[in-house]
Amino acid sequence: LLLLIKSDVSEMRGEAMGLKSLFPTAKPVGEILALGELLLDFVPTRSDMRLSEPGTVIKTVSGSAGIFSCAAAALGARCGLLGKVGRDPFSRLAVETVARSGVDTSHMVRSEEGQIGLAFLEYLPEGRNYQYYRENSVGSRFSAGDLDEAVIAQAQILHLPGMLLELNESIRGACFEAVAMAKRHGVLVSFDPNIRGELRWGGEARERMLRMASQADILKPTLAEARQLTGREDVWEILDVLHGMGPKLVAISQDKDGALLSAGGQVVASPGIDVPVVDPTGAGDCFAAALCRCVQRDMPLEEAARFCNCVGTLVCTKRGAVGMAIPSEAEVEELMASGLCRAERLIRPGVDEKEQGRGA
Repeated sequence: LLLLIKSDVSEMRGEAMGLKSLFPTAKPVGEILALGELLLDFVPTRSDMRLSEPGTVIKTVSGSAGIFSCAAAALGARCGLLGKVGRDPFSRLAVETVARSGVDTSHMVRSEEGQIGLAFLEYLPEGRNYQYYRENSVGSRFSAGDLDEAVIAQAQILHLPGMLLELNESIRGACFEAVAMAKRHGVLVSFDPNIRGELRWGGEARERMLRMASQADILKPTLAEARQLTGREDVWEILDVLHGMGPKLVAISQDKDGALLSAGGQVVASPGIDVPVVDPTGAGDCFAAALCRCVQRDMPLEEAARFCNCVGTLVCTKRGAVGMAIPSEAEVEELMASGLCRAERLIRPGVDEKEQGRGA
């Protein structure tokens, strides 16, 4: 049970603290770095077209870290991408597209080891289905030896998508080493579990996810992922467990039902916005980028909830990802100003509002 109070955000503005107050020892400025694999998505132009059928597709740059970095840049951040690409035409297309989106690709490793991974998408009644051609892709061969600690040291936030932990030992090792470097230099760590059905889950995979989540300062799971990680169903219990792992800022996205943001004992909900959904691809990655941008901008929790919700919503209104569906900062601000996106403070049943505000 979630009890809503104070639906008017303006009533709370005077007492609201910015998100930077959660991280008093963190760097006040710096760029956002994303680590991950670039892919090319082949998206059908018709929602009823199946992979087994001929038809027209849209070729678009993808990969969680690629989408995240382009979204962060679109929202006004200085953002760089860490990863490995080949010298094949698809790799060149991906890197050039990301660079045109305002992302610093100068630290990407160019390799002769292989070519970029590919993903073919279809829309089924039960949801999206991806067919990947990425085994031994050049991006998955990024290793700890490819990291430059000096590059990570100058960043403010390092972001990682969790699916990297299940690709192979090489990139998994790079992820944990990058986090260790970030910790040595006071760089905040943002983690999106990004649990994919086509990858392994349970046992060692779950332990790896929990290990990474425990090292994160900023954690952004979906509600389904949060339940998988914690083994809990109740939202309040889920937040207790997630914060208990270590993250100071937790955002739980809930698809059409909006999102919850939790920090410093406060929980805020931003209900879903009613828009025609064309393609949700990349919405979670863009939401995570928006969350990091909110930290940089020192937004109050309520404003951050609305900002992230608007970003994720706008992505769903267009087909494709990089260069097609990622909204600009101006588009997000316009939706926020429209009055369609609200934020509501939540209070735990049986807990006094002031007592909850003193929570960790």
